[in-house]
Amino acid sequence: MTKRTMLIISLVALVAAGTFVVASSTRAAGDLTAKEARRLIARMAGIELPSDAVRVKEVSSSGDSAIVVAQVETAFRLVKGDKDKWRITEIRTGDRRWEDLDTLMRALNVEKTARARAELESIATALESFRRERGFYLESKSEATLIDHLNPRYLARVIRVDPWHKAYEYEGSRGSFVLRSAGPDGKPNTSDDVTVTH
Repeated sequence: MTKRTMLIISLVALVAAGTFVVASSTRAAGDLTAKEARRLIARMAGIELPSDAVRVKEVSSSGDSAIVVAQVETAFRLVKGDKDKWRITEIRTGDRRWEDLDTLMRALNVEKTARARAELESIATALESFRRERGFYLESKSEATLIDHLNPRYLARVIRVDPWHKAYEYEGSRGSFVLRSAGPDGKPNTSDDVTVTH
């Protein structure tokens, strides 16, 4: 395997295994062209790549969203750290500038945290509707059980995993509840947890 191939594989792993979900706000997803998808992907997460660094392999539309399978080519700077382990420190953007990967990941995690909080608030709102109608919260230690009771009457969309692909947690009694995402570190009960309680 060449170094170039390894770099491409690394980027693909960083950006959701090469599958990008792109929703166009100006047109229906059915109108999404490969050219527009390439432009959007080249500008993802604040990184400006040249459009020829993005090769769109497939665009498939479904309602108001589309899945775009693409190959992205760029360069990474790696350094050897503790215990002689290599880690990616920077990614090169289209204008040949190097961007600090830790800074990009922090910015991405801020956005994911906001999305997790919004999803938990949606679940909490549905849970309040459940309580108003039935007089109590659902007693459970399972978020999956909670969603099964809320969907579709109180919660139109099934929400089971957080933006980091970990299951949301729920612990509820008749009078109170805690909804939680373990946050960016994936570990429960740490400072980066996203929590909604009542």
